Amino acid sequence: MKPQLNTLVLAKPQELTLNRGSLALESSFASHPTASATNDYSGVILSSSTGILQLGSVARRLAQQDDPMLTPEFFLASLSVGWRPRVVSVCNPRGVIGILYAKERVIWGIPTGIVYADGSLSGTLVANPLQKQNALRVAIETLLASPGIRGVRLRVPQQSAELDAAREMIDTRSPNARYNSSEYHDSPLWKHHAHLPLAGTYDQFLDGLGSKTRRNFRHYRRRFETSGHTFVERLSMDELHSATLDLIPKSEFTSRWQQLDFGMPLDTVAAANRPLAIGLRHQNGEWLGVLGGWFTPSGAVLRIQLNNERDFASDSLSLVLRGYLIELLIRQGLQELVIWSDTGPPLSRYVSYVPTVGIRFDVPTYSWRVAARFISAIMPVLPKRLAAAARWVIA
Repeated sequence: MKPQLNTLVLAKPQELTLNRGSLALESSFASHPTASATNDYSGVILSSSTGILQLGSVARRLAQQDDPMLTPEFFLASLSVGWRPRVVSVCNPRGVIGILYAKERVIWGIPTGIVYADGSLSGTLVANPLQKQNALRVAIETLLASPGIRGVRLRVPQQSAELDAAREMIDTRSPNARYNSSEYHDSPLWKHHAHLPLAGTYDQFLDGLGSKTRRNFRHYRRRFETSGHTFVERLSMDELHSATLDLIPKSEFTSRWQQLDFGMPLDTVAAANRPLAIGLRHQNGEWLGVLGGWFTPSGAVLRIQLNNERDFASDSLSLVLRGYLIELLIRQGLQELVIWSDTGPPLSRYVSYVPTVGIRFDVPTYSWRVAARFISAIMPVLPKRLAAAARWVIA
């Protein structure tokens, strides 16, 4: 099943009339407070790790469920090179009612002024359910009114409060908004997460697979156990880190992508309040494979996996380890396994993708229009990945 992605474009939003307001937060926050002229909501942009971390207790109070991906600690750990935080805290006279986790794209150390918030997996906004639409609206207005911000890009699931709020903004502020449908499957900057549904028992899960896949799951696991190797159900973060370093030169995956940075994926696992770390151990004690991620309210996310394909290419260690993981999740009564970004055969035949909508807001300044034309002109001569980044900025 191909992921669906539509793009909702606000081509020329009207100028936003925002009054300066204040937010009762620590004075150390680096912020640009703004408030809507029609209500008592206000927003503050936070760019420092210290200020963002101070929202921890508020985020936990606002979260409807114990989702590790909606904490400030997890958000900061998930930032990779080329991004800097632009978190917006929204409040009314009673206190903070919403937090938008957003980040600004930086290319070659130069801020682009384009802010991105990805809610395709767990959501990018944590807010009081009754005030979610107001929180997102004020957060976007706050960003667009901030000096240096040229646009906001959201990615949200279809049938979501975030999408309803964005459409309401467009309907009320720009009647001439354009709706375009675009797919970004060829761009490394638009990644989709594979959702694998689980069953009531592990045998029922296997029965739902094709005959060849089911046979391979059973054959390679039996072969693994007959060889005297063991499955380790729980690793400490230190064990996960050391095993990852040990397996990097032995992994077929990393031999093709030597420049991959495993620091950020490991940091996100460590930042999760319910981390997941399991592994396969050779009978001599050496690591054959490790897997890291985190538990969610309904399942788990697989964020990183490494296996020793160099010495055990014919043993399907990835399949063995994922089989143990699936069985572990089913025993705990969980409903799905989400594989970060995507997955290949054989599980790719059994996963689905959550349809998402891309939403674009641009500040209609002359300088930004000139910059967008310049970026469009040089895109054909840029290296592939830089061209993808440039396309994302102006798309």
